[in-house]
Amino acid sequence: MTRTLVLLDVTAMSGDAVCVAGIDLDTRETLRLNDPPPTRTMLRRLEGLAPGDVIRVDWKPVRRPTPPHVEDGEWAPRSLKKIRVMAIPEIVALLSPGAFDSVEDAFGGHFYTGGGGNHAWKPSAGSRSLATIRTQYVRADERAGKLRITIRDERNAYLRGIPFQDLAVRLHATECRDCADSYLRRVREEFDGNRVLVRVGLTRSFAPDDDRPQGCWLQVTNVFGRPRQHFA
Repeated sequence: MTRTLVLLDVTAMSGDAVCVAGIDLDTRETLRLNDPPPTRTMLRRLEGLAPGDVIRVDWKPVRRPTPPHVEDGEWAPRSLKKIRVMAIPEIVALLSPGAFDSVEDAFGGHFYTGGGGNHAWKPSAGSRSLATIRTQYVRADERAGKLRITIRDERNAYLRGIPFQDLAVRLHATECRDCADSYLRRVREEFDGNRVLVRVGLTRSFAPDDDRPQGCWLQVTNVFGRPRQHFA
């Protein structure tokens, strides 16, 4: 079936892998382009994909998705066509009615908390792995050389140590000369904000070390506050 969706999440994963997801503009379903798995190499062949791109693509749900990743679907890369780019105010208007007031509202209670303060959810459970959250504020920081996000959601929950996995943001850390001495400052200029919508997701299941159980870890995949400039 041909779907028309606006991309919300273009997320760096391990190695060359990328997670690409968005919302169907007709049904308002959240869909992930999962099979075949997108890669950075594939995205370059498609002349790049970014949040805000409106695309038309042949997509169908996988037969037996593994919770919480119920958004997974099969897609045909050759069918993909870019239509236009949706502006931030239009995206915010689209997402606001279905946004959650807290991460817990979206995913339920977490399984356990890691050493860095981030939370994991139980594998093979849950009704979604992607969601939009209303926040009181969003702040970026670096810990041990790694970019992290702190949010306080609308229910006043304080969440820290969340990796920011947006692909463009992650690539700039290693490939952008202008970011060499000002990476964190530039991230803060574009993504720190108050009363903004934050896209969050749960990773595929993994254990951070031999002493911890498998978990699906919280990550920030996008922040919709102001138009991107440096990280476009």
